[in-house]
Amino acid sequence: MDIQTIKHIAKLSYLEFTDEEMERFAKELSAIVDYVSDLEKAPTDDVSVSVSPHTSLSNAFRNDSDSLKENLDEAAALLEAAPEREGGYVKVKAIL
Repeated sequence: MDIQTIKHIAKLSYLEFTDEEMERFAKELSAIVDYVSDLEKAPTDDVSVSVSPHTSLSNAFRNDSDSLKENLDEAAALLEAAPEREGGYVKVKAIL
């Protein structure tokens, strides 16, 4: 990748680089583009297409109906144990 391309990318990105940075980026971006070109050459004929590795998973959430009452009872007990409460919440000192 040449310096003119780096200058063009910098202009499009509203970035300013020193000459040394442009030379370094030219080398680094060239290496990245070369690596991607090598990846494009990799044989993928025997690889099946996959949208997501988790396509076989179903909803992993638990059913709350069984434990909802227990959770509400526990929340009420914790709220009762708080030294100060306001509107169903534990009242604490402001930190900001």
